[in-house]
Amino acid sequence: MEEGSSHVTVPPLRLLQVDLTDECPLFCVHCSNSSGPARNTHFPIETLLAVIAEARELGLERIVFSGGEPLRYPHLDSALAAAKTAGVSTAIFTTGIRDNKTRLPVSVKDWRNLARTGLVAAAFSVYAAPSHREHHNDVVRTVPATGDAFGVNEQAMKDARSAGLAVDVHFIPSGVSVTDLPEIYSWVVGLRCSVLHLQIPTYQGRNKDRPSLQLNSSDEARLKEVASDFRSIRGETEFYISRFWLDRWNASADFNCVANLEQLIIRTDGTISPCNACKYGSVTLESENVLTEGTTLANLWRHSRILQELRDARGQFYLPRRCEGVFAVFPRVEAFHG
Repeated sequence: MEEGSSHVTVPPLRLLQVDLTDECPLFCVHCSNSSGPARNTHFPIETLLAVIAEARELGLERIVFSGGEPLRYPHLDSALAAAKTAGVSTAIFTTGIRDNKTRLPVSVKDWRNLARTGLVAAAFSVYAAPSHREHHNDVVRTVPATGDAFGVNEQAMKDARSAGLAVDVHFIPSGVSVTDLPEIYSWVVGLRCSVLHLQIPTYQGRNKDRPSLQLNSSDEARLKEVASDFRSIRGETEFYISRFWLDRWNASADFNCVANLEQLIIRTDGTISPCNACKYGSVTLESENVLTEGTTLANLWRHSRILQELRDARGQFYLPRRCEGVFAVFPRVEAFHG
């Protein structure tokens, strides 16, 4: 692109995330989607099938179904089958729980059925190490019929892995768990997980008005120190530091937006966003919605105002200042040297 030009080449859409539902058996204190058992909005399956077909034509390689809890979505099998037919790799962000009453994990047989239908990977969130499981339980806030929330999460991960699925673990730290990373990594290695992701808390949904998962500057400095010891790890379980952390720890004060230019997020209500960290922030435009009559995914991908702004090299310098998900919350700490 020539300097000063307003024309921006539209990149391929490689990664698509669709929040299938805001219903969830759990009521996590920090949930960015404000999901829970009492919510009942589901993304229309007819639109979802059309979106998958369009996205494949735009270059889609991977789709992630999120929520809420995707296992509560009544048309999950149809969505997985459509993605499989399109030749698209499919993952879900999940608790592994479908039952709103028992809050116990689905069976290995259920996971195998999902795998046959087209599911490739399942991603789970944890908030503390096994030895600090009570903190994880406090975040989740709901109690299963037997055992505890951490144990149910662990069992679901084991069962998904037994069914042949790749299992990813997302560790979302807070002030009380910033030093748990070594124990968590050993734990996920023992479970034969594919990847441990170190994620950043976002300040949206229930974690916005009364933040539960947050880190102050001192907490973040400790996390950065612990994470630096893991950057060189190479093994069957990969360790991945979120690009949000890396940007904060590596870049200067004038940083670029770190949203992936080849991804798109679609909320349950149809609104699009370039990034999970700001999908409920001011970067989102309510008018840019795949459920609006006459709107297509292809048209939004090519002509969306927020996406065009993001693609413009000049726009990358001011978009983060409007982001309400991550960057507006706390100042960056000293540069990361690892």
